[in-house]
Amino acid sequence: MNERSARFTVLTAARLLDGRGGAPVEHAALLIDGDRIVGLGRASELHLPDADVERCDYGAATILPGLVDAHTHLVAPGDGTLGDDVAREDDDLLLLQAAKNARTLLHSGVTTLRENGAKGKVAFSLREGIRRRLAPGPRMVICGRPITITGGHMGYFGSEADGEATVRAEVRKLLKEGADYIKIVASGGSTRTSDPNRASYTVAELAAMTDEAHRHGKLTAAHCTSAQSVQNCLDADVDMIIHCVFNEPDGSYRYRPDLVERLASAKAWVNPTLYVQKAGIERQRERREREGTLTPELSAQLDIARRALDVRMDAVRRMSAAGVRMIAGSDSPWGWYAPGEFVHEIHMLAEAGLSYSDAIVAGTAAAADSIGAAPLAGRLAEGRIADVLVVRGDPVREITALWDVLDVYQAGRRIERGVA
Repeated sequence: MNERSARFTVLTAARLLDGRGGAPVEHAALLIDGDRIVGLGRASELHLPDADVERCDYGAATILPGLVDAHTHLVAPGDGTLGDDVAREDDDLLLLQAAKNARTLLHSGVTTLRENGAKGKVAFSLREGIRRRLAPGPRMVICGRPITITGGHMGYFGSEADGEATVRAEVRKLLKEGADYIKIVASGGSTRTSDPNRASYTVAELAAMTDEAHRHGKLTAAHCTSAQSVQNCLDADVDMIIHCVFNEPDGSYRYRPDLVERLASAKAWVNPTLYVQKAGIERQRERREREGTLTPELSAQLDIARRALDVRMDAVRRMSAAGVRMIAGSDSPWGWYAPGEFVHEIHMLAEAGLSYSDAIVAGTAAAADSIGAAPLAGRLAEGRIADVLVVRGDPVREITALWDVLDVYQAGRRIERGVA
């Protein structure tokens, strides 16, 4: 990060999006004093102080809030390595991997993230290191470790717990360690010893965790890749449903209007994580083609996965139309989803029916709201922390403009984004 000689900085550009989905401010300016926004609006109407002001004119670009990725796993490399194998690494190496990924995300425009599960105390260490400026990275909202049944998905990260009393105690332990929210694994997943098509925890166990978290003013979020797990979490008053896949125990998919109606009525947040599945399909096919090892059997499996993704895209479209609150969270760098590519998830939400404007909100203000970071992130307004992204072009007209990053500001400081 560079130090400025002037106290104030004013950014000007063709337009400004405040993160809330309203019409852009044209011929815009944003005035920063230290780490705070002290003015924004049309450049011709913004009063500038008499003191020295550093001016940064971005021409035809767009000023918007720093992006908020509501779902990351920074300990993973994003190269197809399975979670079971990630967890075999020593914690010190995982911390280095996580720090590298955090830097990559920050440089891509993500200024706030929610970490959805890491091994041991790696997430706690990284958050503190970023806070002390020992390493660059986004502001972190963390769960520490996901709570899961014995042998459940991500149990290898260190928080297996069974039974109402034990899961409640695990919530208390994580909160003592400094967790900002509680991540619950309500179904199986990619972990070898789990079944993604079946619920794991009972409603009573889920309710114990949610009650304990809520008593301490903390949110909950649950990994759900089966219809029964979604239903159980709604019964237990979980705040966010992650993935939200309506699979039956036999692996078949059946859209559930009854659960969708409940999701909308409960105002639960849904983080559908669409691109992580697409990345697994496309990147595995590309790698196997380069290696010359794309067998007919694997090709058929990838085609089946592609059709399953199309079903999920349609489900997200229908859920959104029914009033379910969608937010963007990448799930990267899990599986084949490389770090620094959060824009893919925002773009996928647009492909699933959200307008470009609403997809941007899903990756800024709505994402911040869903993870409990609304006072700190996702919006541009006077008095708020100056986390700012500047991109070439107009993402409301073409969402892919979010890839073309000109500058990132974190708490008013412009990030040096040169090659490491």
